[in-house]
Formats: sequence, structure tokens, C-alpha cells
Amino acid sequence: MANGAPIEYASVALQDANGKGIKGVLTDSLGRFNFSGLPHGKYAVKVTSMGFILHQSAHFDLSIQRSKVHLGLLKLVEDAQTLNAVNISVQRKVIEQGLDKTVVNIENSILADGNNALELLERAPGVKVDEDGKISLKGRAGVNIMINGKLTFLSPAELSVMLKGTNASSISKIEILANPSAKYDAAGNAGMINIVMKKNQAKGWNGSVSANGGAGRKARYGSGFNLNYRNDGVNVFGSYNYAFRGETEYLDFTRNFYDSGTIAGLPNRVSDQHTKTNEPLNTHNFRVGMDWDINAHNILGLLVNGNVGKYLHDSKTGNLLRDQTGNLISALQTTNYDQQSWKNITYNLNYLHKFKKEGQTFSADADFASNSFTSNLNLDTYTLPNSINPAGVTNKRKGYIPAKTDVYIAKVDYADLFGISFKFETGLKSSLIYSDNNLVYQSLQNENWVYDATSSNHFKYREQIHAGYVNASEEFEKFSIQLGLRAEYTNTLGNQISTGSSLKRDYFQLFPNVVINKPFGEAHQLQLAYNKRIQRPDYSDLNPFRVFRDPLLYYEGNPYLKPELTQSVMFNYVYKGKYTASLNYSKTKDVITWITGQIDNINTTYESPQNLKNLINYGISFTGQTNYFKWWSATNFFNVFKNEYTGDGAIGNFSNSMWSYSFNSQNSFKAGKGYSFELNGYYNSKSVYGTAIEKGYYAISAAVQKMILKDKGSIKLLANDIFQGSQYRHITQYQNIDMKSHINVDSRRLMLSFSYRFGNSFQTRERKSSNEEEQNRVKGN
Repeated sequence: MANGAPIEYASVALQDANGKGIKGVLTDSLGRFNFSGLPHGKYAVKVTSMGFILHQSAHFDLSIQRSKVHLGLLKLVEDAQTLNAVNISVQRKVIEQGLDKTVVNIENSILADGNNALELLERAPGVKVDEDGKISLKGRAGVNIMINGKLTFLSPAELSVMLKGTNASSISKIEILANPSAKYDAAGNAGMINIVMKKNQAKGWNGSVSANGGAGRKARYGSGFNLNYRNDGVNVFGSYNYAFRGETEYLDFTRNFYDSGTIAGLPNRVSDQHTKTNEPLNTHNFRVGMDWDINAHNILGLLVNGNVGKYLHDSKTGNLLRDQTGNLISALQTTNYDQQSWKNITYNLNYLHKFKKEGQTFSADADFASNSFTSNLNLDTYTLPNSINPAGVTNKRKGYIPAKTDVYIAKVDYADLFGISFKFETGLKSSLIYSDNNLVYQSLQNENWVYDATSSNHFKYREQIHAGYVNASEEFEKFSIQLGLRAEYTNTLGNQISTGSSLKRDYFQLFPNVVINKPFGEAHQLQLAYNKRIQRPDYSDLNPFRVFRDPLLYYEGNPYLKPELTQSVMFNYVYKGKYTASLNYSKTKDVITWITGQIDNINTTYESPQNLKNLINYGISFTGQTNYFKWWSATNFFNVFKNEYTGDGAIGNFSNSMWSYSFNSQNSFKAGKGYSFELNGYYNSKSVYGTAIEKGYYAISAAVQKMILKDKGSIKLLANDIFQGSQYRHITQYQNIDMKSHINVDSRRLMLSFSYRFGNSFQTRERKSSNEEEQNRVKGN
């Protein structure tokens, strides 16, 4: 253990009296290990783990009188380099890979500064972020995002905006869990990503300040601070970060229309649309909390998280419609001016009781989250003069879109350790979500604003989920196993106030989880895992209101969406804790996918979410952590996968499949005299999503850092997406849909940042909890 937290997948070697290695194992997720079937004699163990000093135990004897030996807690010391009499620094790898978890240590990445949380996820191994901010993992959509171990309960659009407003300087690490245990919510077909915010564990006063500035097509800058005070009984902490992000994007859509209703021959009409956007974003993130150690067995915590911001979507669109011979039919010029603002505040009260028996804990959490979002939209379209309208035509539309979501959560967890290897966990959780979205559209008619009943909609949504779980793990002589079962009851009610209609869903489901680990000597570890998970429709996807980009392109929800269910099997192999190979297979029923539709007679295109029949995903991935030289270390990730979509029902029968691959390389260099460098590159090949095909894209980024002010400060220079390879291109050819799109995002930028740490930064306090997750929950981590 390190500071009371278990170290998973540490290498443990059993030695004889002469120090010769006999056999080896890897510790499990709770830091436990076991050797059995040993002859009588004298032994010792040697424990090694990345980032820690080698631990050599004292010798112990096995005999008839003493056939079992419990070594107790073996505490590992972090591998530190003494810089002077006071300051100690610990350097972890940027990316750490385990059997079922990947950790990206943001605090150790030079490339992180000046980026936001969504941009950090783009560079994480196996993670893909599309142009709309939707996140997938190893080719599979349906990733649930947690902040400090807690679900956000935001719509994809709201989550994307929040992540764009979360500065990298406030993030400690990103954890990617491909196979979460039954203790976690069953939501998230592809797995879960946990974003862990910074929090100092040092005694006394300490903290840090940071600032950054730079530009892409527009200026970006930000600043923030973290403060922490800890004594033997109380820990008080807080942070604040401000960020401004200027951004300009270019979007091109080409749509072909066929009077026959099928794609054949030359199109009868062609629409060429070009959009230029101006999208400034201002965000304020704050966090304040307190932990009170009532006594050695009870801890009470209070935490408040806040995210407040404003976003402007100011775009100008030109849309030219031509006939089959190229003659101009109409020319539209549209201005879309959308002022958005939001406020997300979360309150958490938490309690942890540690019994006298080691490994026995009880914890409770109560959360309330208030999320409000407002959009004021003005859509003005001018049709240039033509033979029908010599003076041209002006259409004005405005929309007011207030959305409020309140989330109430209560949960309790109990854990117990029996003997030295059997761990039992159980818990209950209830969540209530209330969402109210009242979209009001008005159009200008005869100089008067008139309510547009065909586009407006008032939608209320209520969701309650009640869950319970049991989780047990045991280590046997030659393998270990974890069995989990989660039960969830879901009740939802969607009310369309405008039409008086409603839709209720009510269902109970079981979600099993099985993990079997098998070590082979000191260097090899195998894992077989199975789970069943669910992805419920988001309340915004269920809302049938329309959002217009221009009069000929809009998006709308679907109140009849069903939840999608996924069953997954994974086989993982780890060699020496550095090299990982993974085989995975999953099948998703009723997969929710955004589908493009077209109304040919009015030259209009729309997108809405639909349930497709199935998505089958399978592939293999490799991760290697290598030290090429003392001054050059790298983590390389390669994934090959195939997605197979099949559809039926409302969108007709179809199949769309393709082999794809992705590559990610993270390289760190030490140059001496306080200088270090970082180089990251990734490539996502051509792939399929529903009925669409996305072309490949890439990004190469580099950064340099110089330590200053006795190594308490640093200056970093970042160049992101140097060759501007992040270009999103899609092709959709299905039934009567024939469309191409090109989205040129503002990804290339140059940023300069400064950070400084102060106070008692290196005197850490030990925690004796045997469960790191519960400890982190109490600490708000």
C-alpha cells in the first residue's frame, strides 16, 4: 500500500533463503497477493511497482507449526528524487496502463496546459471525440463521463460545453475504465471515463497558481488557483479557474436531391452550403469543500462544485441551390446568432465510517445538482432576388430555449474483508432527475412576432433509477475471481405539454459482471471479463423539439427511443506490467444512432436519433510502455476494430460495416537543466457510424517545459495540431440521402503557460482506508 491506498498490479516475487526467485504474481485491484502450495522453508518477498521504491521483506519461515503466514500491510515508498533539503518531486508516467484501467496523469503532461477537458480526451488512448463532442472508446459510442467518481447527468450537448469550459490546470488525471465493476452504474455501454480534479493532500497551507495565453484563429487565455489547508483534524480546500476560448470554424455541406427518391444518375438539384462561425466561450469553474476527521473511525465531508459560463454561436451561412444543369435556383444568406448561458452547481455531503476490523467500511453520499441552460436564438434568412421575387425575401425567426435539470442522488456502500483474500461489497443507490425544457419559437409576420406552434414545444421529463449491487472477489491458489451483480429499476415519464401526449417506460434489469485473473509467474497476467451494460436515451434526445442551423437544415429528438443493451467479452494479457494486449467483442441491441433524413420536395435535410437493430464491435488493441533511453520514454497504443451496423423498421433494412484502426503515441523527453519535451500524435482511420462513413484524420502536438524558481514554477510552450490534421469529413449515401460534409475545426494553436506551487507541498498525510475509491469519495477526489 502507498499512503493507505492499495497498489494494483504490482509485481511480487517469492524468494528462497538465498534470494533466488521461485515464483511471482501480480497484486489484484485491492493490492492483495497470495502464494500457496509451498514446501517448508525460509522465504522472503520482493515487491516492485512503477513509481515506487523496491520493497524487500524480512525472511519468514514455513513449517508444520506455522503453515500460514500473513505479512500484514506492506507499505511502499514513492520513488522520489531529493532536489534540496526541503523539496521532493515525484514524476509519474503520463500514461499508465493496467489490466482493465488506463490512467492519463494530466499533472505530468506538458501538453495539457492551455487545453480543456474535451481536448485532453482526444489524446487519450482509444478515445475518440467527434466534431459534436460525442465520445467513443475503441470504436464504440456510449461512454459515461464521471467527475470525481460521480455521473454528470447532463445531455451530450451540455456535457460537451461543460468539458470545453473545464481547464486542464484544474485536472489531476483521467481514468478510463473499460470494464467497470457492479459497484458502478450500469450506464455506459463502452465503459466509463472518470475525470479526477486536483486536490492537495499536504499538511499546512499550500496551493498553486497558473495562467495561460495564446491563439488559434482567435485568442485564448485563462488563469486559476488552488488552495488547501490541512491539520490533524480538518482539511479545507478550494479552487477557481477562468477560461476564455475564441474559436472560428468552417463547415461545408453538399446535398444532392433526386426526384425519383433514390440515388440514381445526376441529381435534380444540388445544395452547396458554407458556414463560418465565431464561437467565443467564457467559463468559471470553482470548487470548495471541507473534510472533518471526527475521530479515527469517522470522517464527514462537504463539497460544492460549480461551472458557470456563456457561449455565443455567431455564424453566417450561404446556401446555393442549383438545378441539374448548374443554373441557380435560389441563394440564401442566413445569420444564426445564438447566445447561450449555463449554471451547474453540485452539492455533496459524504460520510465514511471505518470499523476497527481492517477492510470493513461503511460510506454514505447525498448529492443535489442544479443545472440550468438558456439559449436565445435569432435566425435571419435573406433570399436573394430572383425571377419569382425580384426584391428578395427576408424571413426572421427567434427562439427562446430555457432548460432546467435537477438531480437528487442518495447512496450507501458497505465493504468487508474476510481472512486475507475474500472481499465483499454491497450497496444501494437511488437517483431522481427532473428536466423541464420549454422551447418557444416566433416568426416575424407583418412586423409582428407570431408564436410558431409547429416548431415550439414544452417537454417535461422525469426519471428515477433505484439500484442495488453485490460484489465479491476471492484469490485462490492459482487464480482470482470477481463476481458482481447489479439490479436496476428504471421508471421514466416524458410529457409533451404542448400536445398533451406522454410516454412512460418502466423496466427492471440485471447486470452481471465477471472478472477472472490468472497470473503465470512474475511476468505474465491474463484476464477474462464479461459484463452487461445499458445506455438509456438522453432526455434531450427524447425531446421532439427542432433546432435549426438554417431553414433547410435542422435537428429534432425522438420520444420513442428505447434503451440500448450491450453484452461484452474482453480478454486481456499483460507482460511485465508494461505491455498489454486486449481482445474484445460486444453486441448492442437497439443501438441509438443519429440518422440523416431528407425531404426532397422542399430541399430540406434533418437529423434525429433512431434505434437501429444491432451494432457488433470486435477488435484487438496493443499498449506498450517503453523506455527507449534514460531520457526518452513512450506509451504507444494501437487498436484495430470492426463495427457492423444493421437496421430495420422505420429507416428500412440496411447494413454498414468496416474495419478501422487508431494509433496513439505519447513521448516524453528529458533534456537536463530543467528542460523537458513532449510529443503526441494520433490517427483515426476511416470508420462507420450508423449510415455514415467518416474519413480518417490525425493530429501531431508538441510542447517544451522549463522548470524555474527552484523547481516550484514552470513555463510551458505548446503547439497543438501542428499540421491541422483534425478535419472531419463525412459521406452519407443511403436511400434518398446523398450528402457530404467537411468540418474544419479550430484545432491548431500556440499556447504559453506559467504555473507556480507554494506552501508545504511534500508532507503528505497517510490514510489507513483499505479502499482507495471510498477514500477518494470522502476527499472529494
